[in-house]
Amino acid sequence: MRALDRLASELKEAGLNLDAIGIYKRMLELNPNDNQGVRDPLLGLYLTVGDLKGAGKLLKKYEEDALANFAWGRVLERFLAGDRAGAKAALEIARASNRHVELYLTARKPLPEDPPEMYSPGSEEEAVLLLSNLGDAWAAHKEATFWLFDELQPDGNEQAEDKHQPKRLHAKGKRVQ
Repeated sequence: MRALDRLASELKEAGLNLDAIGIYKRMLELNPNDNQGVRDPLLGLYLTVGDLKGAGKLLKKYEEDALANFAWGRVLERFLAGDRAGAKAALEIARASNRHVELYLTARKPLPEDPPEMYSPGSEEEAVLLLSNLGDAWAAHKEATFWLFDELQPDGNEQAEDKHQPKRLHAKGKRVQ
């Protein structure tokens, strides 16, 4: 199983996403409890290639998965399916699972140079590791990231209130929200 995981990871890194999907799917057939966590990169690959049927099946099969990877994957899956209300509802759940992810997805916080070795649910480390699974998927669907910017909320996640980000200005130079 470790060799298959390494192979799938290398295929993903080489951009051979459909081949990596095949390996990860086979691993879940062999180990449906998924104690290796291959469902996380598999979800990202499904979303990267736009396989909403595969992503939907995986989200349903592991619907008890309460970690951030599936919560943020569900946001993107709902958005890509054209269900904006569902995406917005999923976004609230995803924010509750890990509020740091949004800062990285919208490039409002730079990623650390070295990935963390461990994480706790809801931590910045989890958010960084999540991007190794879902970052390519969000990057492949820029319209989803633009939507996410539009959904930033005033609890410190709003760009106009962040003193490290430039204020948005309209043509006359006044700040807009």
